[in-house]
Amino acid sequence: MNNFNLKSYFTFLSRNKTYTAVNVFGLAVSLMFVIIIGLYTWQETSIDRQHSKAKRIYSIGTSNDDDGQRYAGSSHALLKYMQKRYPEIESTCAFIRGSLKLRERENFMNISTLETDSTFFSMFDFPLLYGNRATCLKEKGNIVITLRLARKYFGIDNAVGQQLITADSQHFRVTGVIADFDNTFINKDIDALIDFSYAEYDNAICIDKKFPQGNLSGTAAFVQVKEDCDFMQREADLRGFFKTLLPGDNSQNISTTITRLDNLYFSQTGFDKNLRFGNKKVVNILFAVGLVILLFSIINYINLTMAQSNYRAREMATRRVFGCTKSDVCKTIFTESLTMCALSCAVAVVMAMAFSRYAGQLLDTDISMSLLATPYAIFMFVVFIVAISLLAGLLPAVSLSKIQPIEVVRGTFIRHTKMVFARIFITVQNVITIVMLACALIMSLQMLHIVKAPIGFSTENLIRISQGSAFASKDFPVFLDKLRALPCVSGIASSWGTPVEGGINATKTSEDGKKSVNIQTFIVSPEFFDIYGIKLNRNNLLEGDSILYVNDKAMNILKIRPTDTHTGSVDQELDPFGILQHARFGGVFESFRTGSILNPDEPKAILVCKNVPAPWYVTIKVKGNPVEAYAQIKEIYKSIFHEEINEEGLPLVDKQIEQKFDQEIRTSKIVSLFAFIAIIISLLGLVAMSTYFIQQRAREIAIRKVFGSTGNQIRVRLIRTFMLYVGIAFVIAVPIVVHFMSKWIEQYSYRIVWWPWIVAAGVIVMLISLAAVAVQSWMASNENPVKNIRQE
Repeated sequence: MNNFNLKSYFTFLSRNKTYTAVNVFGLAVSLMFVIIIGLYTWQETSIDRQHSKAKRIYSIGTSNDDDGQRYAGSSHALLKYMQKRYPEIESTCAFIRGSLKLRERENFMNISTLETDSTFFSMFDFPLLYGNRATCLKEKGNIVITLRLARKYFGIDNAVGQQLITADSQHFRVTGVIADFDNTFINKDIDALIDFSYAEYDNAICIDKKFPQGNLSGTAAFVQVKEDCDFMQREADLRGFFKTLLPGDNSQNISTTITRLDNLYFSQTGFDKNLRFGNKKVVNILFAVGLVILLFSIINYINLTMAQSNYRAREMATRRVFGCTKSDVCKTIFTESLTMCALSCAVAVVMAMAFSRYAGQLLDTDISMSLLATPYAIFMFVVFIVAISLLAGLLPAVSLSKIQPIEVVRGTFIRHTKMVFARIFITVQNVITIVMLACALIMSLQMLHIVKAPIGFSTENLIRISQGSAFASKDFPVFLDKLRALPCVSGIASSWGTPVEGGINATKTSEDGKKSVNIQTFIVSPEFFDIYGIKLNRNNLLEGDSILYVNDKAMNILKIRPTDTHTGSVDQELDPFGILQHARFGGVFESFRTGSILNPDEPKAILVCKNVPAPWYVTIKVKGNPVEAYAQIKEIYKSIFHEEINEEGLPLVDKQIEQKFDQEIRTSKIVSLFAFIAIIISLLGLVAMSTYFIQQRAREIAIRKVFGSTGNQIRVRLIRTFMLYVGIAFVIAVPIVVHFMSKWIEQYSYRIVWWPWIVAAGVIVMLISLAAVAVQSWMASNENPVKNIRQE
């Protein structure tokens, strides 16, 4: 006879609001992160599954034999040589990222393009929404645009047949509309595909006629081989063949690599402007963390349920008296567990939807919550809930089903449980919490230490923009004058290079190839020194044009003496533009690190010119809110050049410094977030554990009070037990943190003293544990002993 109904269970939940809130909140928070991590893992591991020929397509990359650095790209010309040498190759395809400036009535629109071969749609299965896959890229003037661009530029989805005209009057005919690039190895900001021949205009160093002297790694190159052919076996032969195509000075340290398409996304082949890569290590770590969080929440649920067993024991005993069997009790507990998990999952989905945008920013991807609505996801979600319910309800079901009514009447049921499992779990939970918190503190403070390190130049309230051809136009001086008229602008500098990006890097290698010297040269307007706060150690107080300033290391390379008024003859390899030859010597500046504190202090030279020809960058020093100032700068730029500012790079200089450590900062934020979640779950676990522990010792506490123990003595005794668990956890956690963090922090030459933060993490966890246990201990020590003794 099973007389279970949900109404009685909800009555129990309503009478135990703390138990209900802690259980639902704990499970919901944990499941929210499990859902987000699950969706992220699903998305990352399903990249490019739409390509039916993925096992027959191989990416041809390059590597540097000297330092092992790998590059995903190679050369478009190499594919022609390969197709002649290897008969198993059916077709080839290459692409490189470019750009077009489109006319948009009286304004212009900059778009990102892929300059590619006509075989693109026959090799890859990207969905072409409108147009003919076989012919849409056959002719040079054809262009295939994304759905996003079609809607933005034409206001319609099917833009096939429409015309696009560039700023330099090139005409393109829209022959296809492709779905926006998403969940793929191609960058999602690509707007259009055009013929590879257009690389001559913006990627001239990568075109075929430059091979083999041109850029040997700048093009994403792919081959498609015949079925049942393993092209990986050709890697050694291709490496040797590639070296025969190169001139003698390059053949010794450059090799080719081969990666199959379905392995490309996680190949970690390094930075490449044409392709997008994932990080398998991050995916695996997040997946493991998700499982740990889920395990924590389940065990917390078990502990809380067991903590309530004294109250449920009477109910179950009563059910047994009225005919319920052990299996009926188990079914009751499992049904309750299913109800609790379903309720928590519903709350978790709502929380995940609210949190998904922030999680996407943290993981640098879009978390698609719509995946939860697919039939497969719904099925897996149901299975997931049932599995968690069974796992979470197993121990309470077994424990409560063993209840004999006579045990409950005697009050002996609780004393049968020794809580060994719960004690071990709390200790392990504290170990993981201390480890994660210590790692989060060390990583976050190390990143802050690097980003805020003194690097020899100012970064605050500086906006840097780079616009290529616009800065070479006749309207550029007008743009500068209008900027200077803004109240928020206090200074402007034009330059070839900046302290963040670097300048013209020239290197000279000795004849024996064992020694090399290099120098970074910047061509700047006179305001450059003031805007970037670069100090002069020696100033010859020269006026006029073409004045050269150097740091100490550059003085040695250029053989300049303090008494010199001009530089001498400079080797052409160190001065490819001839700007250092016999220049007027203006003085010596205090050196700075290019980009970050981790970069070496290199020889640098700064040539000051009144008018910098076709500058690469314009740096603007602003007053007040930089974001508001940047909005005004964009308005002026559009009014002068009739186009939007290219915002691929961050405009704020201090943010550019942070961006150089973007992956490390993102990782530290992820670790910090999960450390925070671990603390919350640990707090809930301690609440459950302390509740359970104190309930079992209620009679002991009552007897101690009868025999004269004070409330403080009882509280100290109870709290001391849980502090012991934290102490044991700290001893175990210290060597784990030292092992991982000592290796991690070794990669930074400029680092903090990190070991005290392990102690800080232990203290924080101890204080949190104290707070979690103190309330329960205070209530137990102040309870009337007669209440518990009477139950004997």
